[in-house]
Amino acid sequence: MKTTLALLRLSIFSLLPLQASETYSPGDFLSPLTITDIKKDPLWEITGAASIGLAKGNANSNNYGLQALATYKKNEHEGHLGADFFYSENGGTATTNSLRIYSQYNHLIDNQWFIGTFGSFLNNEIANLDYRFDTGVTLGYYFFKNDNTKLSLETGPGYTWENQDKLSNDYFSLRLAQTFEHKFNKELKIWQSTILTPKASDLGDTLFIAEAGIQILLTEDWSLRSALRYQYDNTPAGSQDKSDILLLTGLSYSLGGFKNSTKQDRMTLKPKDKKNGEIKMGWTTTAALSHSLAKGNSDSLFLGATVDSAYRQKGNETFLSLTYNFSENGGDTSADSLRTRVQHNRVFNETYFLGGSLGYFRDDIADVSYRFTPSATAGYYFIKRKDITLSVEAGPSMTFEEIDGLTDDFFSVTSAQNFTWKISERLTFSQHITGIFDPSDRQNYILSARAKLDTNITPNLAWRISWALTKDNTPAPTRKSTDSTLTTGIALKF
Repeated sequence: MKTTLALLRLSIFSLLPLQASETYSPGDFLSPLTITDIKKDPLWEITGAASIGLAKGNANSNNYGLQALATYKKNEHEGHLGADFFYSENGGTATTNSLRIYSQYNHLIDNQWFIGTFGSFLNNEIANLDYRFDTGVTLGYYFFKNDNTKLSLETGPGYTWENQDKLSNDYFSLRLAQTFEHKFNKELKIWQSTILTPKASDLGDTLFIAEAGIQILLTEDWSLRSALRYQYDNTPAGSQDKSDILLLTGLSYSLGGFKNSTKQDRMTLKPKDKKNGEIKMGWTTTAALSHSLAKGNSDSLFLGATVDSAYRQKGNETFLSLTYNFSENGGDTSADSLRTRVQHNRVFNETYFLGGSLGYFRDDIADVSYRFTPSATAGYYFIKRKDITLSVEAGPSMTFEEIDGLTDDFFSVTSAQNFTWKISERLTFSQHITGIFDPSDRQNYILSARAKLDTNITPNLAWRISWALTKDNTPAPTRKSTDSTLTTGIALKF
């Protein structure tokens, strides 16, 4: 019977047409038929997220955030290992510096009950907490546990070692924890957790940590992640605050891919891109945002926003741009600047152009109340294609400004250089330099430069790394001449 089936299969395959480049062996026809391969979920799922904000010059602040999480699941075993690090600095002084490492292993007794063991480490330099170790065992229960929703509660005894305000202590503790996770669809997920660890002999001596977050799936491997963490220590060191709040927004990457992700080859109603040699007509706009937050013993806020818009028609082009940066550390503003610019060009023969522009700049930290620069320029496109453009321009202008309470206006010359390069389908680099020069005073000039690198996540979303520099060679007294910022964040294209 087996021989008959094998001959039947061989006779059927012999009737199929073979391509000239295809070869087969009898073993290919006699091997078991496979309809599809079932992809098993990986035992480990590892994800990480990061955010950064830097300001140098008159503003001098750094903000960093890093998070990592590894989860394990196999049959009745489940566990996780994670860490997060937050750091901010203002004027060389740390205003946020905390590290948390946590782990847990659960053994499922049935579909709802589980027993587990946990361990965690916490350090907060600003709150004078050198270390706190917590470990113990728990008994837990899943109220909901399905593909979309999970809600669990657990409790158990533990032990704590800590060194706070240079005083060491160890004691028996209790643990009460609750976790919740819900998937609205394949792209959107929220989660929330609370952990309460009081001292067994004094319930008033307690540490409470709560976290809530949202994750938006961008591709199979990338997602946008924003999380808010609240920490309450009922017995802080000295005069330190009891509460701390930390906010991190950044891009998350999964080594094994996120579950229930959408396929990349889905059908779409979006029109196909034009040929590489043609620049898209009409409006194109990109908006980017980056921010971080720490409140309590740590007190810092960073916000960066940019908007770039262009409108093109045959023979005409208009450009709009806005950049805003704000940073606050310890209640003191360490960065607050706004730059906007509008320009219209009349293009001749697709290479030469005449244009008019108006620029505005304000920087509270550098004592620049305002600077208006209307100008007329003549320019030339060395390269003008969809994948790469390079242009220069120059012309007369007027500068009206108020610096350190003193107003001034003078005739000036403005020059600029612009470059964009679509390196690949996912990677785009752009760079811009503008100079404003006073012909009557060679020492009086202002230079501004900006560069950004966008990595496409979807056709409408990108992860952006941006750098900006401003040099005012005649700054306000006691102020530095150079300011620079480095930021990362999400960019939306439409």
